[in-house]
Amino acid sequence: MAENRVVVICPQRLIREGLCLMLVDEEDMDVIAAVPDVNRALAVMVHERPDVVVLFSAAGNCLAAVQDFRLHWPSLPLLVVSGAVSPEIVQALLQAGISGYMPTDASVDELVRAVYSVGRGERAIHPTILLNLLTHLSAQEQAAGPVALDALSPREREVLSYLARGLCDRDIAQELFISVRTVQTHLSHIYAKLGVHSRIEAALIAVREGWFANQPAGLKPVENQ
Repeated sequence: MAENRVVVICPQRLIREGLCLMLVDEEDMDVIAAVPDVNRALAVMVHERPDVVVLFSAAGNCLAAVQDFRLHWPSLPLLVVSGAVSPEIVQALLQAGISGYMPTDASVDELVRAVYSVGRGERAIHPTILLNLLTHLSAQEQAAGPVALDALSPREREVLSYLARGLCDRDIAQELFISVRTVQTHLSHIYAKLGVHSRIEAALIAVREGWFANQPAGLKPVENQ
């Protein structure tokens, strides 16, 4: 695995240093800078471009910081770690261009995996955050008409089910014992059949169709066809 160069942004020194210790413990991850705010991060990035930026916000909405960052770096992977878990805030941050969102009570392993995921160009949203977000988005889409899922193959419905639970491509591949490339092919077919363009839109359809209903693990069984 190629080395991931990371910049950490966090105003609290103790937390900032703690995040660095978590990440540098990974042998293929290098924290090239740890700074208190976006302006200092941008100054560092004039000379060194990271693969991923991790922005920590203790409790408040960091939308302004994200918007400021995106003015200068519109496509660089940006992972937010925050205590604010309101679906309205997460939705606004996604619209502003973040690549992933982790709550402050996420585990170290979950944080590390999220950094890897956004570094690969994937979305990384913690499952609990994703479920609340999708429920919120589903309520906004009450007026939308029903979507026929019959066009999906049994395997595509399985992939969509795991996607709706918040699993990344690699995790879905491990669950189904297939390659990541095969998962990505299935996702491409799912997007085309459902007429959507993103993971969030596809997962929203799954939620709106009741795929979370009465399922303790958040997964609707896929019936054989």
